[in-house]
Amino acid sequence: MPPLKVGQTQNNSLALTNLLVINSYNLPLNTRHVILNNHYVFTVYPTPDFDRHYVGTSKIHRRWAQLSLHQEVFVEPFRFGSDGRAPLYIGAMDIEVRFLARSTEAREEYDTQEMSDLFKSLYNDQAFSLGQPLAFEFHGINLELRIVRLTVLDVNEIRNPKAVAQLAMERHQEGSEAPQVLRGYTGPRGEPLVCGLLFNESVIQFLKAPDSTVRLRGAARASSARNIIKPEFKFEDMGIGGLDAEFGDIFRRAFASRIFPPSLVEKLGIQHVKGMLLYGPPGTGKTLIARQIGKMLNARDPVVVNGPEVLNKFVGQSEENIRKLFAEAEKEYKAKGDDSSLHIIIFDELDAICRQRGAKSDSTGVGDSVVNQLLAKLDGVDQLNNILVIGMTNRKELIDEALLRPGRLEVHMEIGLPDEHGRLQILKIHTSQMRSNGVMGPDVNLEELALLTKNFSGAEINGLVRSASSFAFNRHVKVGTMAGVSSDVENLKVLQDDFVHALGEVKPAFGVADDELQQCVQNGIIHYNDNIGTILADGHLLVEQVRKSTRTPLVSVLLHGPAGSGKTALAATLAMQSEFPFIKLISPETMVGYSESAKINAISKVFTDSYKSPLSVIVVDNIERLLGK
Repeated sequence: MPPLKVGQTQNNSLALTNLLVINSYNLPLNTRHVILNNHYVFTVYPTPDFDRHYVGTSKIHRRWAQLSLHQEVFVEPFRFGSDGRAPLYIGAMDIEVRFLARSTEAREEYDTQEMSDLFKSLYNDQAFSLGQPLAFEFHGINLELRIVRLTVLDVNEIRNPKAVAQLAMERHQEGSEAPQVLRGYTGPRGEPLVCGLLFNESVIQFLKAPDSTVRLRGAARASSARNIIKPEFKFEDMGIGGLDAEFGDIFRRAFASRIFPPSLVEKLGIQHVKGMLLYGPPGTGKTLIARQIGKMLNARDPVVVNGPEVLNKFVGQSEENIRKLFAEAEKEYKAKGDDSSLHIIIFDELDAICRQRGAKSDSTGVGDSVVNQLLAKLDGVDQLNNILVIGMTNRKELIDEALLRPGRLEVHMEIGLPDEHGRLQILKIHTSQMRSNGVMGPDVNLEELALLTKNFSGAEINGLVRSASSFAFNRHVKVGTMAGVSSDVENLKVLQDDFVHALGEVKPAFGVADDELQQCVQNGIIHYNDNIGTILADGHLLVEQVRKSTRTPLVSVLLHGPAGSGKTALAATLAMQSEFPFIKLISPETMVGYSESAKINAISKVFTDSYKSPLSVIVVDNIERLLGK
């Protein structure tokens, strides 16, 4: 066939067929497909009404094949299955979708199953190649498609129509290229030419193009988009110990649904979790989780906001600050829908801005307005499904109840004091550099230290390691000076004795009030009659009852007698001998000058803290004075 010149198709309807238009005089009888310039396979539309010296192309054809109008090209008939090879049929293909006119706004979601059915009905028995762009009209909107993955089966593999889909998807997922390649032909850059014919059993998956604003319902997702969690992620790499169970629950509740394709989540009829509240005592790792959570994600870095930073002295500015935090997520969700990436917003010290509405006596109502604005963004009229808000606080009881219901901050995760195994993990993390650099003594027993640090938080264990290091530093300070370093500083090692001394310095906030209790029994216990031994023996039984019984979690004991008979000393002795990790003394002597509300808060705090420890003892001295009797 002599060279032809590149021309335009006669109308838009022909352009949407994705066929090359050629005068039927130029083609042998029954020619269905042609190859252009030996690289591009097209199905043709033969007609006697088209100029014999031209081949009709669409703008998309010319852009793909890098053609210019009136340029000469070589067009030859092409037959699938020639040269003794079996014809190749498309088993499965992935197609990226975007609007043909880039300014088009996404006004509806397109059902990918409906698109697939229409595509196969329009283009059945038409040839398609890997990388080929196409024009496609759907619901009156022109779309631009691009074939990004193509798996081809030979004629023998499609004889059983029921097995075609399964075989095609298995081959598609494996990424196998045999028998996809048309031998003897190459693409424009010398790559193997992958091409096949569409038929009724072909499996078509539509994907949203990365730069597209089109919204697809039931669309397949690329594997990279599903992997919101980094595959190489390990909890140990985050430097957070004792929180394995909590992290497992956080992943299950907040992230597990997000690694599955939207089409599957859509079938379940659920929405992703939008909010989570981390609460617990100070120093247990809530803020550390916030700092490190970005390391486990393949998404954008979280936005970390300290609660007080939101507040502003100007009227309405605090609410504006809340809106700005969600602006980027709203913009992306409006453009991409469920295919938008996850936006994580972390509020530290949430109780500073989200206290119970109406609790403050001021006339400004700023705090109430901030809560209202946050509620509207989390679960308002225009719902977002691409956000995760993580709030952190030491005082859960201060947070407005409306913020804690399902649909808002629905996952409540208590980050409590670590157990013995968790304390060992934390000790290993904070001493890892000591051990790797050989400056930790061989006598240091981390298992024993984990046992001795009952009710220590992660921050307090970190402080313990720093205190132990200070004792090691002190051994290598020159005698008689505070600034000189001894000559044997290279032999510096942190020993077990340094940690033991540090235990005497660093006291846990939820530990034992040793000084106060020792002061109560500074003269010891004198058995001036038989009742003393009986009281101590009965007290030990009650301690064991609390320690071992599952039916009596709370035991109360009243010691009564005349003033100066040793009631406080006996109670303090029983408390210290119990070796419970949490022991506190409530005494009217420590509340001199307190108002009634201050006394209530002090007593309430001790009891609230006691619930955070597995075993607790509270000694209430002079209870009649506390009650004002």
